[in-house]
Amino acid sequence: MGRNPPFEQTQGTAMHFLCLHGVGSNSQILEAQTAALRYELGDGHTYDYAEGTVPCPVDPGLATYFPTDDDCFAYFDPSRPESFATALHHLAEFLEHEGPFDGILAFSQGAQVAAALLARLQAHYPVRCAIFLSAATPDGAPILGPPTNDAGVEVPLQLPTAHVWGEADRHSDTSRMLSTLCRPEWCSPFVHSGGHAVPGGRERGSLKGAVNAIRRTVDFAEGLQ
Repeated sequence: MGRNPPFEQTQGTAMHFLCLHGVGSNSQILEAQTAALRYELGDGHTYDYAEGTVPCPVDPGLATYFPTDDDCFAYFDPSRPESFATALHHLAEFLEHEGPFDGILAFSQGAQVAAALLARLQAHYPVRCAIFLSAATPDGAPILGPPTNDAGVEVPLQLPTAHVWGEADRHSDTSRMLSTLCRPEWCSPFVHSGGHAVPGGRERGSLKGAVNAIRRTVDFAEGLQ
């Protein structure tokens, strides 16, 4: 059976995204998780992936679909608060040396790290938009991470953002709260019927809603140039 035809395409500026995965995952898994989403977005967007540096077992929710003998990672260890600051430092260096990036697309723990990084660097690094997919934090942890000794946190985030999460996601409150830390006039939320996952090709309605939210965010970013 062939692939579904893409949703109606819109002409726009191609953007270069930095992509961040979740806990117990890796860049290859995130690439597979977002394949349908990226296909539907079209427009010639490009994507680079920054892998976490903290080794950890594959997430149980992924083990059914991906090889369990692959190396998997997180960006920080919740039991070691100093590792959060280290993760932000490593990603800031990645942005500096591998960029420029027009946007950040991040899933789960990656979304938390991306939001924390943007809250600290948004005045100094010209990321134009952010796509947060199923943002998650360790239970009870601050969304923007523990206090660090570097630049202070600034909210709301001063860039267009999309927030996509599932109504059955146990971390849905994190995604909802993160959306309130962003400029409301540039914030595009979409809640699908699933759980802690990126809408895929089999969930056409959820996928279309996510794509529309992201396209609105890209349009906002283009309008602010």
